[in-house]
Amino acid sequence: MKNPIIAKSAAILIAASMSLALASCGDSDSSSKSEKKGSSAVIETEAPTEAEELIETETVAELTGTDQTWGIFSVMVPDGWTLKGGDFFDENDPEMCSVKKSDFSYFDIKSEKENVQMQKYENNKNTYTNEQKDIPATTLGDIEWNGFQYGNDFGGGFELYGQSGGRFLRVSCAGFSFDSPEAQAILGSLKVSPAEADESAPAEDAAE
Repeated sequence: MKNPIIAKSAAILIAASMSLALASCGDSDSSSKSEKKGSSAVIETEAPTEAEELIETETVAELTGTDQTWGIFSVMVPDGWTLKGGDFFDENDPEMCSVKKSDFSYFDIKSEKENVQMQKYENNKNTYTNEQKDIPATTLGDIEWNGFQYGNDFGGGFELYGQSGGRFLRVSCAGFSFDSPEAQAILGSLKVSPAEADESAPAEDAAE
């Protein structure tokens, strides 16, 4: 009589042990899945760092400025920059001006005779050959520009030519690329008074 009772008791104990083991494995799997879901949620909701937000703020800030006029030109001058009229040979020339950040970072803007414009442009294209590449025709504001840009140890620059109101324009930039925020803002703001029918163009010996 005792043997059947012992066997039955042993079977019940074995069944109970297996049930506990399965329940324990189930909790472990659920816990593991929960942890994995939690970690992936953290990655998906990652926010921009303070450094990234600061860089965006500084980029916007350096584009602010005021519209200023010299001679035939009206142009946006960034805060902290200067607008200088004329050039070394004639500081009163109304058809030349510079938007300057420093002696090495500036935009020289000139109105010239067509033959002088292209002569100066080609001369500079043959001079600034390092990392040179052509700039496709691009309209900024009311003016379509063509030209090239180049690189050097001082940040490179670019040379452009275009027309507005019967005037032949040339821009020489040092220290910035054509697609920089400074170039886009300054050239996009440029306005030029139209040429009079009897107005004579600047002399051919005008400085670069």
